[in-house]
Order: sequence, then C-alpha cells, then structure tokens
Amino acid sequence: PYTTLFRSARSCMNGPRARSARARIAASFVVPARTSPRASLWIAGYRTLHMPFAAVGTARRYRVSLDADDASVVCVGRREPFRRLLTRVFDGRAQLEEVSPGWPLWNPHRLWPANAALVAVELHPFFARRFRAAGWLICPKLVRWQGLLSQMPPAEPSGSLREDLRRVKSRGYTLEESTCSRRDWREFEQEMLLPYAQQRFGDEARRPAPGLLREVRKRGTLLFLIKEGRRVAGGCMLCDGGEVWFAALGIKGGDIDLMRDGAIAGLYALGIEWANRLGMHRFDASSTSAFELDGLARYKRKWGMSPVREPLTPLIAVRVDPRHEALRLAIERQPFWIESEGDGLDIYRGPR
Repeated sequence: PYTTLFRSARSCMNGPRARSARARIAASFVVPARTSPRASLWIAGYRTLHMPFAAVGTARRYRVSLDADDASVVCVGRREPFRRLLTRVFDGRAQLEEVSPGWPLWNPHRLWPANAALVAVELHPFFARRFRAAGWLICPKLVRWQGLLSQMPPAEPSGSLREDLRRVKSRGYTLEESTCSRRDWREFEQEMLLPYAQQRFGDEARRPAPGLLREVRKRGTLLFLIKEGRRVAGGCMLCDGGEVWFAALGIKGGDIDLMRDGAIAGLYALGIEWANRLGMHRFDASSTSAFELDGLARYKRKWGMSPVREPLTPLIAVRVDPRHEALRLAIERQPFWIESEGDGLDIYRGPR
C-alpha cells in the first residue's frame, strides 16, 4: 500500500527543500502540540504531514571498533538521527564503509542486512507497532522531562542539588517577570538564548525557527534572573491548564562563569517557585537525548523529574545481535530508553 508514496518520495527525500520543509512543519507544530486543548489532533496532523519525508532512507554501513573486536553497524534513514548513537555507544569510532540509497522504511523484514551486529532504522510512528511485533526495539530520539511541582525540588535532594540550591541562595538571585516587550524579547534572544546555545553546543547549535519563536513570544512569559540589579539569565515559560513548560533559557553572553555561579540553577529554582505561586501542578523541562547518562538528562532528573514520551520526536527502530558480546557491553555502558508496550519508557541495557 505504500508503493506509490515510495515512488513519489524517492527523488526529493533528502534535498535542501525537503529539509527546509521538515523544519518548517516541525516548528509550526511544537507549541500547539504541547499547549493546545486539542494537542492530540496537532500531534496526529504533524505525523500525517511528516509521512512523505519518512517513506525511504539511505542505508549507511559502518565498521566500529569495540574493545578487541569489530562490528558492522547499519543505519537507515537520514544521517542526523543516528549521530548520538554512533558517538555515545561507539565512542565516535565508526568508519563509514558503504552507502546505499532508496531503502523503504516501513518493512521490518527487509531491513536486516547480512553480517550486521546492530541495525538502526529511522522510523515513522505509524510503523512502530509493525516493527515492535517483528522483534525490534523502538527508541525515541528525544525524551521529555516532567515532574510534579509539589515534589520539586525533592525533599531529600542529592549532594549536587544541595550545592546548587546553596549557591542560588548565597548569590542572592531574584526573579523579574518581564512585560514581554519587543525590547525584552530581543535582549533574551540575542544576548542570552543564542550565545548560551553557541557556548553549550558549539557547531551543533541551531537558531530556533522564526515560526517557533513567534509562537513562544505570543504565548510565553519571559522571566529574567537578576543578580546585583543586572539581568544575567532568562527563561521562557508557557502555562497551559495546570502545566508549565520551561521552553527556553539563556545566559547573558553565554558566560561560562555565570553558569558556574549557579545561574542555570537559579532559573530552575526560582522558576519552580514562580510556577507554584501560580498554582501550577506539573513542570515540563523540555527534552534531552534518550541516553540515560546524558548530562542534561541527569541534571533534570536531580530536580525530581522523570522521562516521558516526546510525541514529535523521530523514532529509531533497533535490532541487536545478542551473540555479539562486545556490542552488549558497549550498550551496557550507555543504556538508553525504549518505548514500552503501553505509553511508558523502559531502560535498555543490552541483550540478555
């Protein structure tokens, strides 16, 4: 039933126009998919519109070094969704050996190349059930972090969080709720958000899509962190019903000394207090990669949040050869979340 779609999509899947279209579609759906009373309809609409871009993909075979052994790894789809898999599980030791375009991404029985220790396939959510039934693991590229405000921060914080809270208090940080003027938004975006992203992510930093920024400005509340009368950081909160979404944050000039001085912790601590005063019940701190040991994931976890499914994220279907001991150990060192049968997430620590 997907033959017509496959043929029509083959020639335009990976060109610059397709990438631009994917970005525009994603940006226009992010805010309503999180805040609309009809979020489920927005999510379904996004997945339907995304279908033409998820019909076919390019297979790339890598040779990776694992301890004293080598393994063949095949990734099918766009290159970007597999970047963290290749860098975290295989420590960046993946050498590209072969490229083969035009693979259909809906048939789990045609996607197990010979002699592959691991196969990963970029997957549209509509096909997840089919792949799961065929024995594949379904891994989200991103997971979303949420927690109950009544339990944040935890009653018994970790040593790291206790130190963060102590620093926030000792530095005398306060919170200013902006009037959300154009000038304030410009200050936040140009002097905080973008420099922080550049400092934090380097060459991988991406400017938010203009459509997404417009939606955030229209619906969000802008908060500034103040130290000694000066704005040193900022964050944007979007409230919907009893939930507050911490949509974006930035540090003045991307100053790493301000980060070390507790500016990010100040945004979290005082932002949580602000949300509690408004009578909010749930706190959403956006997304991280699906790897359990991701630094941002560990940071959000210590504030009392847990991972939940991110409905707009790409999925990756994974199959692992259980006979490959070195591969099992590599995954054990870098476990990741996979979707469970219901609506939850489980940790995958390698084949048993």
